[in-house]
Amino acid sequence: MFNNQLKLNTMKKNYTIKGILALMLITFISNTTNAQIRIVEVDPAAETVKIHNYGGSTVNIANYRLCSLIAYRTLSSQTTVQSGSLNLGPNQDVVVSINGGGYLNDTAADLGLYLATGSFGDATRMVDFMQWGSGGNGRESVAVTKGIWTAGTFVNVSPPYEYTGNGGQNGASFWDTLLGIDDFENSSSFSVYPNPTDSMLNIQLKSGISNGNLEVFDILGKLVLSQGLNSENLSEINVAHLNSGLYLIKISAEDKSETQRFIKN
Repeated sequence: MFNNQLKLNTMKKNYTIKGILALMLITFISNTTNAQIRIVEVDPAAETVKIHNYGGSTVNIANYRLCSLIAYRTLSSQTTVQSGSLNLGPNQDVVVSINGGGYLNDTAADLGLYLATGSFGDATRMVDFMQWGSGGNGRESVAVTKGIWTAGTFVNVSPPYEYTGNGGQNGASFWDTLLGIDDFENSSSFSVYPNPTDSMLNIQLKSGISNGNLEVFDILGKLVLSQGLNSENLSEINVAHLNSGLYLIKISAEDKSETQRFIKN
């Protein structure tokens, strides 16, 4: 009798251990699969999002959900596929446009990608995240908990936005603008020179902007310098105290803003 009970207890323990191991394996596979999928392009004005599969197996993302400023959209029912397929093959892209318009804020917002089920406050359900224009948007805290974003940082270049990492790299520093040099030259309302610079940076206003504000951010989106614009077409700032690297200079005036890049030697 005692031996039979001992065998029964041992069998129960073995089944429990096997169950735990199976659950751990399922969780590992699920997390590995999720890590394959990334947002790689965001165009707030056009309301389009490109998603890429960096993994080696097909993932059906039809019921994945987008989240921006605490507003949610399911890919299969609330977006329209512009190219590709929501049954996303290895190294494949899908581009979706968000139905209805007015979903992505042009100035400042976040965009998260979530699994088909679960709470939007649960970091284990978040697949990817990025934000632009300012820090602290929407579900930033969830992305921080997940370990894929740094609090307060944001993408601070001209839209549309493009992910430049290798699929495993996270954060604002792995996002850039899709605009090329020619786009900046043709549309820019100001120029900066010399670029690169060791100390003094000149800002030449091309359209007579005045009474605005000038801000300089590092590549992580941290504000490192701010001052008002003078009434002349030329302003000068001293950046000698900044560390060497890439910086973003943003000029805001009359409810409009524009961002360019410069290098500090």
